Amino acid sequence: MDLTKTLKKIDLHAHSHLPGGPERVRGGTWPTPEIVRAVYDKLNIEYGLLMSCGAPEHMHDPITSRDAEAISKAYPETFPYWFCYLDPRMAYNNVNKVPDYSYYIDFFRERGARGAGEIQANMMIDDPRLIGLFSHCAKKNFPVTLHFGQLGIRWGVVDDLGLVRLEKILAEFPTLTVLAHAASFWSEISADVTEETRHQNNKGKIVREGRIAALMRKYPNLICDISAASGFNALSRDLEYTYEFFDEFYPQIVFATDISSPAYDFTASNLSNLLDDGYKSGNISSVAYRAIVRENALRILSQ
Repeated sequence: MDLTKTLKKIDLHAHSHLPGGPERVRGGTWPTPEIVRAVYDKLNIEYGLLMSCGAPEHMHDPITSRDAEAISKAYPETFPYWFCYLDPRMAYNNVNKVPDYSYYIDFFRERGARGAGEIQANMMIDDPRLIGLFSHCAKKNFPVTLHFGQLGIRWGVVDDLGLVRLEKILAEFPTLTVLAHAASFWSEISADVTEETRHQNNKGKIVREGRIAALMRKYPNLICDISAASGFNALSRDLEYTYEFFDEFYPQIVFATDISSPAYDFTASNLSNLLDDGYKSGNISSVAYRAIVRENALRILSQ
């Protein structure tokens, strides 16, 4: 049985908006649900998890929690699940006064939200405001998707070389499912990453092993979101290591695309092909393949 044809994937990081919004300054718009559906049909993807996005550091056309809810209701076959948007600066934006995020979590969970994200606030990941947000998400068993970035330069939560602050979060909140992605996270797959290279899509053989593997081995609540060019680059630069990485950590890896404009479906194709080719060649076991492309997503969405 060829699982690449019979087992439908789940995309655990999707973006979409209704038509009519402004283009980005650099060009492009959010893909419409119809565009995403066409990509999914081509790649044997059953459906996606729709992200809300509201951080002003990146958003030209925010996807609010209510937008995500409305799109999910209008296109349930493509986006049956969605994440709401929680921002560490919402309500008070005061390091000494943590908002009652549990209230917002309960509000949006009752309407169908399965977690929070994509969180892109450009601040240190252990900023007291983010700690307050994480504490409520952990208490409510509400997963979070984090985009890692560069302070003052690229959107996303910020860490030091070695992901030392992320480790603090994983240790302090062991019940919090943290889905991590972007170049500033994935560069840590290799031990030779430096301060100068950690925000790039680096090339060449993996120098074993980077901080990601060490953290995943120690903290089962860390989940690798393989989406976007950053995820594909990290996993395609050294396939020998990647197959070993999948073999050990498949319970903590999820298929995702991060399609964010009509022109980005090639990245989704590359990620899908990497997994399909690995399975067909015998380098990815059926157990690992099933977990990565579908079963892990179902487990996270059922929390």
